[in-house]
Amino acid sequence: MVERHHDYSLTIPVVPPGGMFDVPLQLDTDAPFALRLVRSRNLGISGFRFQTPTKNWQSSQLRTDLFQILGRGVFPSRGLPVYPQMVYPIGSQIVCDIGNGTGENLTNVKLLFRGSKLFQDGSIPGPTYPPSFAPLTFAYQTVVKQVPVVGTLFDNQLHIINDADFAMRCAVADAWGLLVDGAPGSINSILFQQFSEVYVTLRDESRKAYSNEPIHINDLFGTTTPFSTGNGGNDDQVLYTPGLFTPEIYIPRDHSLYFDIVRNDNPADPSVNMPVDLWFRFHGSKVFKQ
Repeated sequence: MVERHHDYSLTIPVVPPGGMFDVPLQLDTDAPFALRLVRSRNLGISGFRFQTPTKNWQSSQLRTDLFQILGRGVFPSRGLPVYPQMVYPIGSQIVCDIGNGTGENLTNVKLLFRGSKLFQDGSIPGPTYPPSFAPLTFAYQTVVKQVPVVGTLFDNQLHIINDADFAMRCAVADAWGLLVDGAPGSINSILFQQFSEVYVTLRDESRKAYSNEPIHINDLFGTTTPFSTGNGGNDDQVLYTPGLFTPEIYIPRDHSLYFDIVRNDNPADPSVNMPVDLWFRFHGSKVFKQ
């Protein structure tokens, strides 16, 4: 079996008051899907639930992936772990209920289902570790300059140099800022580039995607600066911890990973209406053959 990381995203442009029921997420027909984590976006505490591969509800009521700290309020999380994993058949659906107790429309609501596709041996390339190797912790960096407020940048490249393979386990992406010249070196003196609606599609060297649609950059990667999203920052305070790729993405030496960037920020919003430079760091290990 060849196990390959994959993200499925269910996007609902508008969830009316009272919510929506039996909303299907169609899965691909190339491989079964092993689900390991679910995360919501732009839903708040309204809650959701979803059906298992046997068409039973995974929870009896709507639930949320936010958590509460007594005396401090409600906080976001990286999502709800699914353990043991749930394996959905080829071409099946994940049926969802999405709540809305706010009395107003919720817009651009997303449910992210993270896990792996399970391919038969030989059906797709499956590069992996050599029989004998030496690992070295390593991070590759790729900089994408001047991402426009609205637009798509295709085929951005992470190239693995030819000294060793690379096992990628997580990644972060930031819009770095600069200290104001002559100002004290405090966080208040940093000029952060800001963004809100930035989405990324990861692709292998054959351009086969690791998701069914572009995934929000903070869900797919994470950021080391919690200030890199603007007014539409949603619930991203926790996302300066990187998201993990399960399993890791193994890239042979002198080969590449590609990624498309889609940005759709509001040109009328002064907090996010400037081009940004995005710095991507891909973390994992170099794998030296011995």
